This record gives sequence, C-alpha cells and structure tokens, in this order.
Amino acid sequence: MKPEIAISHYKLGKLSSEEIVKLADSWLEQGIFTDSINFLAMETTPIMAAVGPMLEAAITELGGEIPSKVGAAKIAAKDIVKKMLSGDIDLMKGANFLYWDIHHEVTDELPDGEYLGTNLGFEHMFCWLREVWDCRDGSRILYYTDLPRDQAEQKFLMHLKEEAEKWLDNQS
Repeated sequence: MKPEIAISHYKLGKLSSEEIVKLADSWLEQGIFTDSINFLAMETTPIMAAVGPMLEAAITELGGEIPSKVGAAKIAAKDIVKKMLSGDIDLMKGANFLYWDIHHEVTDELPDGEYLGTNLGFEHMFCWLREVWDCRDGSRILYYTDLPRDQAEQKFLMHLKEEAEKWLDNQS
C-alpha cells in the first residue's frame, strides 16, 4: 500500500498499529525512507498512540499532506474503485468496503442526502450493491424479477461495475 493510501486508511481507522509497522517495513524495502518510517519499522510492541503520530510525521516528511477524514474517504474510495475495475479486488469485496468501511465512517462529518451514499456520490453503486445482497439472501429484488436469480445477479453486478466506472470518471 502506498503511503498516501495508507494515511487515508489510517484516518478512517482501518489500519492497526501492527499493520502500520509492517507497512513501514515494506516501504523501507522499496527504498522509501524517512527517519519516521525507520522508527516505525523498529517498533516491536506498537501501540496506536505512538505509531499513529509517527505515520503522520512520515507522510509529512515525504512531502504529503494529512487528509481530513472526508478527504481520506475520497482518496481511499478512488483507490478501491480503481482496484475493483482493474480486477485487483473482487467487485463485491470492493463495493462492500465502500459501504461498510468508507461510507459509514464519514456519515457524521458528511451526512447523506436523500439517498444512501449521496454524501460521497455512491448512491447508484449502492443501489446495485443492495440488489446483489437481496438476490443472494433470497430477499425481494426490485429489478430483473423476470429472470432467474443467478442471471439477475449477473445483471446487478454488470450495473454495479458500470456505476463504479461512472463514479471514477466523475472524480477526475
């Protein structure tokens, strides 16, 4: 994970202190060095109160900025959607991450509008995500009711991917 993505996951509370130390070690192996990264990699019993500020210092030493929680959500979301579309992560795994680990982390700072997900522009993706969930758990589906569930699910996944592409295009 790149440092600019890692700081976003950290700001969203999605990295443990042990994961931060492992990231610092991998960055050193990749030739990414700052004093703070070096100190992070040497932590043997990491606690967040110590490694969190060191991670922030490392990002600053690398010339990066520490994003707000909402800014972090946008950075992490863009990274996840790119991975969903490239196939680096499963489409549903990525969409679930957007829903549970990004969207829900910023609803206090950035409330939804009329529809779930409008705070970050995810409402169209979440429509199809919910249809896949409903299809898989046997709940009532709203679209493609004339198709067998396995075929309807494929349509929902196709629409989810289309909406992810549109969302990413709108971020540029």
